[in-house]
Amino acid sequence: MMPGKNLLLLGCCFCLLFLMSCSGTYRSYTDMLQMAFTETPDVKLPYSVLAAAKHDYLYVKQGEQAQVAMALMFIEQGQFKWVSADRVVLVTEQGRIVRTVGLKNDLVYLSNTSSDPLKKQLTAAVATNWLRSADWLHNEYGYPLRSTFQYGAIEQLTVFGQQLDVVPIIENVQYLADANFVRFDDKWQNRFWLDAKTGVVLKSRQTLAPGAEPFEMTFISEVVRQLRRAGIDVAADAV
Repeated sequence: MMPGKNLLLLGCCFCLLFLMSCSGTYRSYTDMLQMAFTETPDVKLPYSVLAAAKHDYLYVKQGEQAQVAMALMFIEQGQFKWVSADRVVLVTEQGRIVRTVGLKNDLVYLSNTSSDPLKKQLTAAVATNWLRSADWLHNEYGYPLRSTFQYGAIEQLTVFGQQLDVVPIIENVQYLADANFVRFDDKWQNRFWLDAKTGVVLKSRQTLAPGAEPFEMTFISEVVRQLRRAGIDVAADAV
């Protein structure tokens, strides 16, 4: 990917932030998110709040930082755009982060996302390969990555004191670029937990680059939908 295209994409990201910061819609999202910012170490909204919410929420925890809540602002061409109260934006496709705005070193472009095996029907017996490249804000372009995928055994995801059957997808990631030094952080694992019936991502733990702090994400509004679909009764004050 050429630098000029990256600058264009980056400019679009900042234009998006500017438009959001000026809109009444964005301010309404910010108002909604105030309930999520309490003095507790990790944000956890009651089931009743999430069940009644008009917009989706996402829990995000990066590294050792406290868990925060983000609200879904837009869905555009298969991309889900989440915003926090401090205006950080995460863009996801089928649960994977494909772009960020407002971090110290933003991911501004991820190639070949249409071939991401998370979007396809994986088979337990065959490891699926995926090649892509990433561009970063601080002059890092064409950052090459290769992944292989495999199923894990069905697990139970416990949320609101209830259990949902999930299929873990283990993604083995390798950084392919040559280095002038011996490095030990060029391989890592991402994990995605998919609802066993629908295949939708409910939770993930993903690292975007070597040495970066992982993102732990729970698509908590989607969890609420799956519990309701299964006819599971949940206490209104459950968190």
